[in-house]
Amino acid sequence: MKRLVLPLFLFLLFIVGCATTQLSNLQRRAIEAKELDGSYEDAYRATIQVLQDYGYVIKHSDYNGGIIVGELGVKTDAKWFWTGSQTSFEVTAHIEQWTEGKVKERITFVEKTVNKAWNMENNKVVEEPKLLQKIYDDIQKEIFVRQNLGK
Repeated sequence: MKRLVLPLFLFLLFIVGCATTQLSNLQRRAIEAKELDGSYEDAYRATIQVLQDYGYVIKHSDYNGGIIVGELGVKTDAKWFWTGSQTSFEVTAHIEQWTEGKVKERITFVEKTVNKAWNMENNKVVEEPKLLQKIYDDIQKEIFVRQNLGK
């Protein structure tokens, strides 16, 4: 009996360790959305500046709608041109004036993987709280600089 218990315990430990938890929409929103101090214009321009600093190429922006869409390069994982997969990252930011002197911003990162051999695309929301917090900290710093420079 003891011979059976240890392997079963290790197997269950392995299965539990491999399980991934997916955040609910409310949990993801709590990570992705932040209130920032500043005006809408400063937040909008600061967000574009910070995303470009992180290497994102701005593909679309709509000032009146508060939308910014950027893309971070394409990484190809293949020995041959026609096989393998391509991975890229897309970021979408939505900004709105929340109250006087406060804006609400939500940033979402999506990892896009295309399997070239099967022509299949897989999109996955990137749930990295530390990355998002770092970006929001950088955006808040840029807003502060813009406010103090009058730009």
